[in-house]
Amino acid sequence: MNRLALFTLLTTLPGSLTAQAYDADRLFALEQLREDFSVLRESLEQGHAGLYRYSDKPAIDRLLDVSASEITGPMTELEFLRLLAPVVAGANDGHTGLSPSPLLVEYFQAQPLLFPFKLRFLAGKAYVYRDYTSDQSLVLGGELTHINGRAIDEIVAALLPMMTSDGRIETSKYKRLERETAFGVLYSALHGLTTEYSITYRPGGTEQTVAVSGLRGADLAAQLQTRYPEDLVTKPPIELSWRDDVPILTVRTFGGGAYGRARIDYEAFLQTVFSEVDRRGAQDLVIDVRDNGGGSDEYGSLLAAHLLSNEFEYYESLRVNSDSFDFLRYTTMSNDDVPRDRLRANEAGTYDFLGHSNLDVQQPQSPTFTGNVYILINGGSFSATGEFTSAVNHNRDVTFVGEESGAGYYGNTSGMMTVVTLPHTRLRVRLPMVRYSMAVSGYTPADRGMIPGHEVIPTIDDVLAGRDAEMEFVFELIARGG
Repeated sequence: MNRLALFTLLTTLPGSLTAQAYDADRLFALEQLREDFSVLRESLEQGHAGLYRYSDKPAIDRLLDVSASEITGPMTELEFLRLLAPVVAGANDGHTGLSPSPLLVEYFQAQPLLFPFKLRFLAGKAYVYRDYTSDQSLVLGGELTHINGRAIDEIVAALLPMMTSDGRIETSKYKRLERETAFGVLYSALHGLTTEYSITYRPGGTEQTVAVSGLRGADLAAQLQTRYPEDLVTKPPIELSWRDDVPILTVRTFGGGAYGRARIDYEAFLQTVFSEVDRRGAQDLVIDVRDNGGGSDEYGSLLAAHLLSNEFEYYESLRVNSDSFDFLRYTTMSNDDVPRDRLRANEAGTYDFLGHSNLDVQQPQSPTFTGNVYILINGGSFSATGEFTSAVNHNRDVTFVGEESGAGYYGNTSGMMTVVTLPHTRLRVRLPMVRYSMAVSGYTPADRGMIPGHEVIPTIDDVLAGRDAEMEFVFELIARGG
């Protein structure tokens, strides 16, 4: 599963597009909006298998009822999107997402509204990390305090409830706000189309205010290529390096496509890695899964199997709500696409999704590493990566370093992903239909990700200098004997 979902307007750098005629001021009638909301509610209640994982049905019903009551008159698409975003985010599921109609996406892509900086959020503060303005006048590393007169704290506080995440995790949301194409678009979604920015920041502790223009996607891409080409270098999906006698296994993705493009056989690569680690007699192993957004379920369980000496359970269950769904008429999927041959009714009134290899008892893989394991995680460690970290944490002693992962500890809702298109506004909802539950227990809080035993947050000076504060901390632990 490459199960990345979010409240998003643009997720990639847009190219040069000629937007079709789009009337941003077009009002949709009250009846149209109510019908669209009804379709959204029907889709969530029928299809989203994890809708009540973190909030019970009465709480979700209240959220839906209150939001429905706020539809009292005509709205533009953007106004309606603002109303729906907290509803979709209320599922507390990072694989669920809301996006605008294709025409609104093109309209936004044609406007110079992208924020001309890349931000880094560290310890609750925003810093200017990259400068894409025409004159590069800003000193990098300054703390950003205001945009167009609004305090950055207030801006972020308004954005976070609009964005989806697993449970009550916020680290993944901050990671998304750091994307070049995300921040300015989200700002415009909330505050109206914005193409000029007045920012106040503190380079060297002295507060300054400067006015800058927004960028189109093609312009931002060109600046990125010219000024920071190192940010565009494609690194291998997995690699092994050594620091003295300590192996460092970096797994940047579990996505099978990346391995195909790199012509790397994942299973064979792991065999080679752990054979070398065993041959060299390493006592410590560092595994870096920071910013690994997930991918293949089996890739996560296979890596875990090289770290666990005994057989273990990985998934407790995979479940869907039904074997037939009325809301699919609003998607490109039909009930004929529902794999009924793999569904079995259960006592909970839902259906078990059968046939996944991770439902079987997993066997340890040889060579098995039994020494000290240090795993680096952050808010970008999502989906299948969260499954891997939960399974390993539950079955052996592991030292986690970094920040809270972006994946819910007990599982996620994904698989059988479909996109619901609301009939009038054409807003789109990415809807996962399979609830994955990990075979783990005893972890609190239940609505959070893997919280490291050692939280390490780099400083902006670390980031600008290219110092890996988390990795350095790991090696300090190793030097002290753990």
